[in-house]
Amino acid sequence: MLALLNIMESREAMMRKNWLRHPAWLGLVMLIWVATGILPSAAQWQSQFGDPNKEWGTWWGQKETSRLGREDAVAKYNYCSTGGCVVRLESVEVKPNRARKGETIHLSTAYTILTPDGVAIPVVTSREIFFRGKSLGKTKNIETRRFNGTWNQEIDFALPENAAPGIYTLVTKINTGYGSDQKTTEFTVE
Repeated sequence: MLALLNIMESREAMMRKNWLRHPAWLGLVMLIWVATGILPSAAQWQSQFGDPNKEWGTWWGQKETSRLGREDAVAKYNYCSTGGCVVRLESVEVKPNRARKGETIHLSTAYTILTPDGVAIPVVTSREIFFRGKSLGKTKNIETRRFNGTWNQEIDFALPENAAPGIYTLVTKINTGYGSDQKTTEFTVE
């Protein structure tokens, strides 16, 4: 009986030992696939499909100006403080909407914020560019504190020299503690 227990324990130990070898073989097979080009490496994957956590192109020259004060925005939207908050992305424009590789384009965003308190609140604006449905990257979030009203935000963007020709989609989002809104627009690289 003792001999049978020893045999069963040694088989169980052998199974555990062999089970641990399988992930090593799997890793070795994947390494061979990457080396032979069957499976793309992480760098190849990101260069082909883009890295959504990186910035694409060069962003600079951000400025923000008031377009309508609180009272004018309240009148325009017939706002009543008992109705809650308004967070509205009015417009998103790319000028010019046709550009060449390496050229600078101008992005303009207009948004309205109305709250019952009428105090300055934190506002976060983010932008992400897509090409053929795949994200090429995001801008650094622009974080500000804004009083109620309508605001214009402008930023310049230099297209990369290696930008592929075609139609690009810009998704702009505005977020506050009271709500969010987003709009998309397209531009063409020739």
